[in-house]
Amino acid sequence: MEPLVKAHLDHRRTWLDFDYCYPVISRRSKGLSLGVDLNPDKVCNFDCVYCEVDRTNPGRRSDVDLDQLEREMATLIDLAQSGEIYSFAPFNSARPDQQRLNDIAFSGNGEPTTAKGFSNVVEHVARLKVNRGLSDVKLVLITDSSRLQAPDVVQGLETLMAHQGEIWAKLDAGTEAYYREINRSKVPFTRILENLLRTARRWPITLQTLFLEWKGQGPSKGEVHAYTSLLQALQEDGAKFQGLQLYTVARPTPEAEARPLNGLALNQLADQVRAALPGLPIEVFYGPDGRVHA
Repeated sequence: MEPLVKAHLDHRRTWLDFDYCYPVISRRSKGLSLGVDLNPDKVCNFDCVYCEVDRTNPGRRSDVDLDQLEREMATLIDLAQSGEIYSFAPFNSARPDQQRLNDIAFSGNGEPTTAKGFSNVVEHVARLKVNRGLSDVKLVLITDSSRLQAPDVVQGLETLMAHQGEIWAKLDAGTEAYYREINRSKVPFTRILENLLRTARRWPITLQTLFLEWKGQGPSKGEVHAYTSLLQALQEDGAKFQGLQLYTVARPTPEAEARPLNGLALNQLADQVRAALPGLPIEVFYGPDGRVHA
């Protein structure tokens, strides 16, 4: 279990006066991740109960200025390559092994694949990565899985996967009812599953699942069974999973009743998934105290 540092608890998607690009020390990246926020307006097609984005305050802007985005990312790459980024708080709390540029991630205040011209943005960032000699730096899409089969998104994924790409795709539920309660999206659950299947047949994907305590309860036994059964069915239909990131709430959220599951519960969930899908690599990321409670 990786111990938390202060920077893990501060994932504000802002940096100075930038509109699109921001740095974070990410547990799941195990180092420095440079984020690309294609939703500075905070618009999202999910409304997850655990989302830390405060949508009651308006976003900065609704357009994507590619030239400005590239300038911002180039500046962050300079700071990362020189090491100067680690002189700023909270990045000065990063341990030496975390002071490495791991990835450029399409993430942010909404679902990145909803951005107009998504594939064009990926192409520009990939070109910048090549021009700066960042051959070991990954391009990561962190997605709610809602638009993985949209033509422009597929085109963007082709570029992404040709440049050390990884797809980190959300699946937080085993049933339509729980999906609607936790992710609160109008996107049909069947579309999420179809997108995951078709994408993972072509490229191995990393699943991201957040389980939490919601209104005083964790996911029911029936929900967890339905979830593991879904993963089994996807694999049997040809989906390739690179691994599973199983995590819980780590930072404050606008919803007071969205709270972290304790470590014991997370470990039990991980064991259930391992039993159902032997051989699937699973990483468990605990809540803000980082402890396994008895």
